[in-house]
Amino acid sequence: MSQLKFELYGILEQLAGTAEYTLEFEAPTQLDDALTMFSMDKPEIKQHLERCACAIGDSLVHRQTMITQDTLVALLPPVAGG
Repeated sequence: MSQLKFELYGILEQLAGTAEYTLEFEAPTQLDDALTMFSMDKPEIKQHLERCACAIGDSLVHRQTMITQDTLVALLPPVAGG
């Protein structure tokens, strides 16, 4: 089993009630599938996950990215300002 740790910011952190969430998964798995598993455990964030950018390290990644080992993914919700 591998671990995927999500760092949550903004509305995601508020709704989930935590700044981090760890998901155990069978590697390899697609990031999009891991996000689906996450939203099944925390359904209150599902609609917001669809609009989030995903980053691994300093790079934004596509949801089709294959996760093959323990990984830290930052979930970045859209920011509104004015």
